[in-house]
Amino acid sequence: MAADPVPLTQTDSSEAEGSSVITKRSLIVGIGMAVLMPFWPTYTSLILHSTRADHSHLSMAMLIPFVALLVINAFLERRGIGFSPTELLTVCCIGFVAAIMQGEWITVWFLQMLTMPAYYASAENRFDEFLLPHMPDWTTITNREAVRGFYEGLVPGTAFPWSEWFTVLFWWGALIASILCIHLCLSVLLRKQWMEYEKLSFPVATAMLELTGVSGSTGTLRTLAGNRLFQWGFGLTLAIIGWNVFTWFTINLPMFPFLAGRYGRHVLPIAPGFPSIVTTFVLLTFCLGYFCKLEVLFSLWFFHGINILIVGIMNRFGLDLGANDPYSSAHPAMGFMTFGGMIVFVGWGFWIARDHFRDIFKKAFLNDETVDDSDEIMSYRTATFMFIICSLFSIIWFLKAGMGFGPTVAWSFAMLILFVGMSRIVVESGLVYLRVPLTAQGFTWHVFGPGNLGPQAASILTLTMSLVADGKGFAMTQMAHVPRFSMAMAKRSRRSIAPTVLGGCLLGAAVVIGFVIYQGYYGVGSANFGRTTFQGVGSLNGAGFSRLAVSRLQDAATKFTEWNRLGFMGIGSVITAVLYYLRYRFTGFPIHPIGFTICGMVEMQDNAFSIFLMWATKSIIMQLGGLTAYRRYAPFFLGMIMGYVTGVAIGAVSDVFFFPGEGHEIHCDP
Repeated sequence: MAADPVPLTQTDSSEAEGSSVITKRSLIVGIGMAVLMPFWPTYTSLILHSTRADHSHLSMAMLIPFVALLVINAFLERRGIGFSPTELLTVCCIGFVAAIMQGEWITVWFLQMLTMPAYYASAENRFDEFLLPHMPDWTTITNREAVRGFYEGLVPGTAFPWSEWFTVLFWWGALIASILCIHLCLSVLLRKQWMEYEKLSFPVATAMLELTGVSGSTGTLRTLAGNRLFQWGFGLTLAIIGWNVFTWFTINLPMFPFLAGRYGRHVLPIAPGFPSIVTTFVLLTFCLGYFCKLEVLFSLWFFHGINILIVGIMNRFGLDLGANDPYSSAHPAMGFMTFGGMIVFVGWGFWIARDHFRDIFKKAFLNDETVDDSDEIMSYRTATFMFIICSLFSIIWFLKAGMGFGPTVAWSFAMLILFVGMSRIVVESGLVYLRVPLTAQGFTWHVFGPGNLGPQAASILTLTMSLVADGKGFAMTQMAHVPRFSMAMAKRSRRSIAPTVLGGCLLGAAVVIGFVIYQGYYGVGSANFGRTTFQGVGSLNGAGFSRLAVSRLQDAATKFTEWNRLGFMGIGSVITAVLYYLRYRFTGFPIHPIGFTICGMVEMQDNAFSIFLMWATKSIIMQLGGLTAYRRYAPFFLGMIMGYVTGVAIGAVSDVFFFPGEGHEIHCDP
C-alpha cells in the first residue's frame, strides 16, 4: 500500500499572514449567513415539507448558500472586488457552526422536549404521575393552555404566553450558550495537538479550503472551474440529480437509482439474524474520503464487516440485552462495546497529548512566556478559564434541576467522551454522516438503573434529550474545524473569530426558535408541521422519550445497574487498547482503532459501501501514480461535491415553486 499523501492544502502562519484581514463586509455577510443558513431549511422542512438539509455534520444548510457565495465571488474577482480568502473563511466559520441551529436539528429537539410532556400527557401514559411533577417550571412548560396554543394555534385575540416561555428560554439559552463555549474552548485547546503534532487529515477542511482559495493554493473555484476533471465531476453529478428532479414533473419516467435519496438505497440480505449489506452510494462520504488516509478508510469498512459478523452470531445464539437506546447503535451489545472503545480512543488521545496539556497549564495558570499561543483564536488562559466556568455552570444547572450529583457526573463524562471522540473521528476520517454509538442518556440510564435514578433524576435526564440533536452532536464537530480554518487566515484577524462564531450561532438559534414558535402559535401550528417530531407518534421524539422514561420508572423496583451491558463496554475497551498496542508495537500495522469505535452505528450500514469504493479507488490511484496522480484527480471529486450541492439546491428551489407542501428529499440520511 502506497504511503498517504500530505493534504492538498498546506497553510502555515507565514502563508496565512499574507492574507488580508477580516473586513466589515465579511462580518456583515457572515452574520447574514448565520441567519439564512439555519432559517431556510427550517422553512423548507416544516412548512414546504421538502429537504431538511441537516443530515450530516457538513450541513447542506451551510453548503448551498456558501457555494452560491463562492460563485458570486468568482465574478467579483474579475472586477477586482472579490472576497479575500480570510473574508471567505470568516463567512465559512460563522455559517459552519450557525447552520446546526436549524429547525430539524438543535432547535426542534429543544422545543419539543419543552412542550411534549405537557401536551401529550394522559391517564394512559402517566406523564402527570412520573415526569411532570419532577420537572421544575423553569426547565419545561407545564401550562396546558400554553402548549396547546403552540401545537394547535392560538384563538384569535388570545395573548401570547410570555410568562410561560421567557424563564424557560432564558435558562435553557444560558445552558446552550455554555455548552457552545465549552466546545469552542475544547477545539482551541486541541487544535495544536491534532493539527501540528498528530497531523490529522481534516478532510472536510481540506475540501473547503481548496474551494475557498487559501493562500498558497491554486484550487480556487474560478481556477477549478477551468479544470477538465472538475467539469466532468460536476457535470456528471448534476446531470444525474437533474434527471431525478425532472422526473418529479412526470409520471412515466423512472428516477435514476443513484443520488436519489431513499430511492437509491439497495439492500442485500445475507442470512437470518445478520444485518443486511446496503449498497447505497453516499456522495459526500465517497468524495470527502478522498482526502482521508487509506488506513482509516480501510479500518472503517473492515470493522463494519466485523460488526455484521458479530451481530449475526449474537442474534443466532439468542444473546438479548434488551432494547437498544434511541439514537444509539442498532444492537445494544455493540453500542456498549463501541462506546467502551471510544472511551479508550479519547483517553489515549488525551494521554499522548499530555505534554501539550502541560504547556496549556503553564500558560493558563503560570503565564509561562515560553509557551506560544499567538496562533490560536483564543488564548490558552481564556480558553481554560472559560471552559472551567462554563462547565461548572452546566453542572450547577443540572444539580439545581434535580438530576443529582452521580447522574450529572456520569452524563457529563459520557458527553465529553462522545463529543471529543466524534469530533476527532470527523476530523480524521471526513465521515460526516455519523451518530453516536451510545447516547449519554443511555449510558447514564444503564449505569444507575431506574431504581437508583429515581423519578427526579430520570425526568431531568429525559429533558436532556433536547441536546441529542439526532445523535449528531452539539456543535463540537463543527467547532473543531474553526481553529483549522483560522490557520489559513491572517494571524492578526484570528482572535476576532471566536466571538463572531459564538454570536452568529446564538443569533441563528434565536431567529429559528422565534420562527418556529411564531408558526406554532400564529401559523400552521406545530402539530401540522408535517414531521413526526411534533406529532407524538413513534419513539424518536419528545413524547417517545417520555414514554420510554415512564416505562423504565415503572420497573424501578427491579432495575438497577446493568452489569451485563457494562461488561460489553469493558470488552470494547480491551479490544481498542489491544489495537493501539499492535499499532505501536508493529510498524505498518494496517488496522486503525477508529473503525471499531463507530462500527455498530446504523449509519455505517449505509456508508460502508461508499467508503469501500473510495478506499479501492484511492488505492489504485496511489499505486499507479503516487502523489502526482492524487493531486491531479482531486478536482474531479471536488467537482462532484459542487455538482451535488448544485443539484440539491435545484431540487429545493423546485419544491418551493412547484411542490409547496408536497416536497421531495434528494438529500437525506444515508
